[in-house]
Amino acid sequence: MAVLSALSGQPGLRSYPFVELPLNSHLFHLDVAPIDDESRWQRFIFDTFENVIEFLASEKIEEFRIHIQTRRHADADYLLKRIVQISEGYAISGESAYVFSCANGSIEIGGVNDLRQSDIVRMSSLWQEHRPDR
Repeated sequence: MAVLSALSGQPGLRSYPFVELPLNSHLFHLDVAPIDDESRWQRFIFDTFENVIEFLASEKIEEFRIHIQTRRHADADYLLKRIVQISEGYAISGESAYVFSCANGSIEIGGVNDLRQSDIVRMSSLWQEHRPDR
């Protein structure tokens, strides 16, 4: 950083780590429980639900919470909602999408096919949140 400051002639130059996501799709926040008394909850952010599942399987993670960050709409802010159930929904057209049931009672439809809740005619449950007693 000192080299960049010297080269640019800007001694107050600062660097901030960030990630730019030039898309307006759901993001998935995966909170992983501590594995021992010395560790803390960890958060990982994924761009697809498939990547969440792959990560959980590869790391053999058993205790976790999944949140979905909603898409940005012109008249609303992003929301972060805890997912309590995941199903696969099927439309009459044959298209399918993940259906995320959230703790606040709302439903988010995943995928790139722009299906709405009213398009879904059949669902198959894939996962339900398990909250172990602590």
